[in-house]
Amino acid sequence: EEFVLDVDDNLYQGPKRSTRISREDLAELCVAALSVAKGQKVSFDCITRPLPEGDKSRTAPKSAERALSEFLELSKSSNYASLKN
Repeated sequence: EEFVLDVDDNLYQGPKRSTRISREDLAELCVAALSVAKGQKVSFDCITRPLPEGDKSRTAPKSAERALSEFLELSKSSNYASLKN
């Protein structure tokens, strides 16, 4: 499995939508946020998903640290301004 991060419910759209992340994986992501994010304020959606079978393009799944680092490089954050009460 690998970590996948995005914003504004994008992970829950389309044919491959998923809402799954184990407590263990969430804890790993929280620990990664302490070391990788270094106090940055950001919000995001997160899931884990299995690697596609037969995918030879990657040698290893994305770790929490790598997924969070790549996500932070994109300077994305969830936009709650569009939410209505």
